[in-house]
Amino acid sequence: MLGTTSDEDGFYSLTKIPPGQYELIISMIGFEVERQSMIIMANERLTVNFRLSPQAILMREVNVTAKKDKEWDKSYGLFKRSFLGTGKNGEASKILNEYVLSFEKSGTTFKAKASQPLIIDNPELGYKITYILYDFTKDNEGIQYTGDIFFEETKATSKKLLKYWKKNRRKAYKGSLRHFLFTLAQRFELRFDIVDGKIQENPNWLSISRTRKDPLVKEGFSLLINKKDLFGSAIIIPEQYKTIKNDTLVFLGKVDEPIISFEGRLKVTYIKESPDFAYLLENESPSSYQQTSYLLLRSDSVYFDKHGRYSEPLLIEQQGYFSWEGVAHQLPFDYDLEKK
Repeated sequence: MLGTTSDEDGFYSLTKIPPGQYELIISMIGFEVERQSMIIMANERLTVNFRLSPQAILMREVNVTAKKDKEWDKSYGLFKRSFLGTGKNGEASKILNEYVLSFEKSGTTFKAKASQPLIIDNPELGYKITYILYDFTKDNEGIQYTGDIFFEETKATSKKLLKYWKKNRRKAYKGSLRHFLFTLAQRFELRFDIVDGKIQENPNWLSISRTRKDPLVKEGFSLLINKKDLFGSAIIIPEQYKTIKNDTLVFLGKVDEPIISFEGRLKVTYIKESPDFAYLLENESPSSYQQTSYLLLRSDSVYFDKHGRYSEPLLIEQQGYFSWEGVAHQLPFDYDLEKK
């Protein structure tokens, strides 16, 4: 996400925002979060004002004892692993204000709530993260959480540390959902031209598709789809996955931004990097030996930009490796691989 802070009088500004569909979020400790959806066109200037409402906070009585609440500690450990991830980034990251969390268990369903934004230190990527958690649920169907995330780059104390962060950020980007969407956008631009306001396919596309010139092949992604899986069942049946007919997933949206659209469950495999060792320990299926992920759309289509960024995370359900990586693997909205 792009973000900024207001001055002492409440004035703020955001600049250099690419055209596209966005959600503007205003948050302050002690007040309710406000948000507004908008579409920004090229060279457009907008003024958006907010009036924040005080948040009703029920303070719990705190008893300081030498012995911690073992049940809370157990729940916190489950939340941290599920939310931040169990890879190197997740294990190293710390939630600095974990005391704002509360947990609830009912049968096989585990829920978490946060009374204030979570403050997270990610020393592997060099970011301080503010995460506004709206809900978190873990059950037999998997893990689902929603929230808004903001990044603040940690000041490097040495060139060696900065180099280490850049290496890790690049690794986090490669094979990610954002990398995948960026590749689809590149592929769309290579395949189609806009002539007199109409989309025309590159006459040389058949000689490019599925060759080394194809961005999907070049970046290391392979795709299959199961159109029968419309409800997102947790059961994976490999035999039901087929090659994508017409080889098309991306179309041009109303604001000249690409949209992804498909029916069923999309299988995305990234072959240029082995899965994290922690992932291999936790998964025993044959697909676990590759970075295999699954995507389902909760809408007919989802907008994203040419950098692979999208503003409505609830509309893309992630399963497999994408979802396993967790919040500690995420990068800022303005992260640019070419400039890093």
